Amino acid sequence: MNAEKLLVISDVHSNLQALEAVVADISGRGLRSAPLCFLGDAVNMGPFPGEVTRLLSSLKPAFRVRGNHDRYVSSGLGRVELERYFRCPEGADHSIWTAAALDGEEKAWLAGAPGQLSFELGGEQFLCFHASPDNDEKSFKPSGEPVNILCGHIHSPYSVSLPGGGLAVNPGSVGSSLDGNPSASYAVVTAGGGVRAEIIRVKYDVAAFCSALESRGTPWAAGISAVVRRASLF
Repeated sequence: MNAEKLLVISDVHSNLQALEAVVADISGRGLRSAPLCFLGDAVNMGPFPGEVTRLLSSLKPAFRVRGNHDRYVSSGLGRVELERYFRCPEGADHSIWTAAALDGEEKAWLAGAPGQLSFELGGEQFLCFHASPDNDEKSFKPSGEPVNILCGHIHSPYSVSLPGGGLAVNPGSVGSSLDGNPSASYAVVTAGGGVRAEIIRVKYDVAAFCSALESRGTPWAAGISAVVRRASLF
């Protein structure tokens, strides 16, 4: 069986500049015809929730799952729960602002993805989810899975062999890397006769993104800008 390519992106977080740079990089590599897997968190933590949601939708992902931030804004999660997750009122302000910026169709698209999804590609079996199979806020920990794993959430890319014989791939974050490198991150997975993954980094206009946070009146702009610039929470 011929090997097949799969594009894997995650954690765009309302960063239109980063997503557009990744789409351009994919086109430059001649991979626009490859199926796309989106691992969730289209929105929150950026100034372009509607634009990012519409662009992702137009890319017609062959496989996609819902992230915790997608759930927050599409489900109308209350302020108490939002402050629990963000551990500050500013984070709740931002998520509420994001939800208000999205229309009904955009929220429905975000809500319409499942929490996890299994599929076959190139004769290989995959299980994908945002953070872990049964919890969209708890990071994945290998436990002998017999299939290949695709997951996001931690904003730091990796490709590691699993005890059960498969491969676990985290493509990192398109919109808010947390591994010390502010470039956007995504993965190209090759399936067939085994599974291999290449992590790709793409530079984008970080300054323009941070300027848009301010010009659009985005709550928590200074905090988000600092994290994106240093690619670290601390």
